[in-house]
Amino acid sequence: MEKESILNNKNNKKEILGRLLLIIAPLFLFLIYFNLSGSYIIISIAALALIYIFLREHLWLFLIFSIPSLALGKIINFYITPSWVYEMSLAEVFILIAAAVFLLDKFLNKNLGEIKIDKLSFLLSVYLLFGVVSFWQIIDFRLYIFGLKVLIFSFLSYFLSLNLLNSGKKIRLFLYSLVLTSYILSGQIFLKFYQMGWSGKLFFERSGILIPIGPIALVSAILVLLLPIILTFYFSAGNREKIKPFLLFSFVLGSLAVFLTLGKAAIASLFIGLFYLFIKLKDKKIIFVLVFLLFMLLGYIFLSSFFTGLFERMSHIFIDANTKFRILEYETGLKIIKNNFWFGVGAGQQLIHFKKVLNIEDSQLVNNFFLQSFIDLGILGMAAILFICAAVIKKINAVMTDGNKKPIIVFGFIAAITAAFLNGLAEVTFFALEYAIIFWLIIGVFGNMKGKFICIGGRPGSGKTTLSQKIQQMINAKVISRDKKFKKIFKK
Repeated sequence: MEKESILNNKNNKKEILGRLLLIIAPLFLFLIYFNLSGSYIIISIAALALIYIFLREHLWLFLIFSIPSLALGKIINFYITPSWVYEMSLAEVFILIAAAVFLLDKFLNKNLGEIKIDKLSFLLSVYLLFGVVSFWQIIDFRLYIFGLKVLIFSFLSYFLSLNLLNSGKKIRLFLYSLVLTSYILSGQIFLKFYQMGWSGKLFFERSGILIPIGPIALVSAILVLLLPIILTFYFSAGNREKIKPFLLFSFVLGSLAVFLTLGKAAIASLFIGLFYLFIKLKDKKIIFVLVFLLFMLLGYIFLSSFFTGLFERMSHIFIDANTKFRILEYETGLKIIKNNFWFGVGAGQQLIHFKKVLNIEDSQLVNNFFLQSFIDLGILGMAAILFICAAVIKKINAVMTDGNKKPIIVFGFIAAITAAFLNGLAEVTFFALEYAIIFWLIIGVFGNMKGKFICIGGRPGSGKTTLSQKIQQMINAKVISRDKKFKKIFKK
């Protein structure tokens, strides 16, 4: 029997490789015949074939590496036209590779029916379709590509996360990647501010400060998304886990970095997310208070000027120039919606319309994801976003009502999602590519937590079965089995 199974596996591998060759060979001939065989294309196809042969069982690693790689920024550049340089991050490459190999593997193995598709992935695909169809009314093709790219990678990130990050081991490594990303982004913020000499520009030119991944407002929003998960990851770790101090330090460092950026919406969203955890994790309230006092102490000693700057911004929140421009931005967005109510202006076209209405040279996306969707795709886009939000809420409800005891990390995910929605009402988040990739990977992982343990600690309530608990279960099983045998004997 074992020899037969080995022979069958070998035959299956040969058959799959044969199918792969039948796909690649005609593709190469087609490209050569029509003179489309550029070096980039040939190398990409060859690399894809090699990844399929050797790494198709480990595609989830591409998703794990994609998140920290975002911190490097857009390091891949190639010319589409002499005047158009297309920029990509490694994360985009990793996600495209994972998607292509995953679908190719399912196709060659005739397992397309095993692909996991739920209501949320369907809604994301519908929203993507609306974005594609909006091509007929665009003004700028490059902006259309950039806008459409966000929708494509939002769908792919969720779809791949749902299908590939589906076990405790994979999700633990995913959580480690979030911690690593938090360290990198926090370190980049501190380094940037140190290089600027902690000058007054931090208060007056905040929107112009950039690090490799993008503006510090975007980095702050990403950290707000990660920190509640990292904190509950720390709570879930066993007391003997060597990684536990690093998790706590990651949370404290990330919180200080968010505070340094002086983003009102980011700080408020993080506070609400952490307050939710404070209410839900009743046995952790003392730790919450101690961590908060530690944060305040470090902030007061090393960052007293930033406390003063933050309080100054908060005291003038209703009259400062930033708030006035934000109000003007919303009024402009409503005007654009009124003129393009049904179908919007097209994916990625907001910038052009804002420049026209405001008659200014520089422009940006409106800082509210509901208005962004309405401007881009009209009432249809707005309806799709509402359905997507409802599907996310339903997913939260499904995880919370599955009948199993909830590990602490679940509340961290819910706090992160809550903070993300609140922050998205006042910042550009879901329509920023880097943020969208991380958010939808997190949502996919959260959906896979239903009925599973996703923690590293073995303490009661963590959701993990320790070795001693496992042994005790085995002993109890043997005792029950023995008692059943005795009952049978007595009945006879």
